[in-house]
Amino acid sequence: MAATILIVDDNQLLLQALCEHLERQGYDTVLANNGREAVTAIKQERPDLVIMDIIMPVMGGVEAARLLRADPQYRDLPVIAFTSQSNIGQWDDLFNDYLLKPFDYDNLIKIITKFIPRKE
Repeated sequence: MAATILIVDDNQLLLQALCEHLERQGYDTVLANNGREAVTAIKQERPDLVIMDIIMPVMGGVEAARLLRADPQYRDLPVIAFTSQSNIGQWDDLFNDYLLKPFDYDNLIKIITKFIPRKE
């Protein structure tokens, strides 16, 4: 069974590109447009990993990550901040790692495999 990755971003083109790339790599994907949708999707789907943009309408990534970390059920869920260089290390208590914008696919896969080992 493929690992499921939730991608959270308000940029539709970016969501689509990430989704297509990850599905070609053998992952299942779930999409959300903001933090509120992400929290709902996590409770319904229980993904193996979350890639979360920081700045989004309705609810940002930091607020959504705080809600998840406060819930014992989701405290250990790997959440990757999708952000700019300037935010690195700013929320180490909330995020397991940082994926920098603009990102490259090799680095994306490297980060994912830290948390979801590839099945041979």
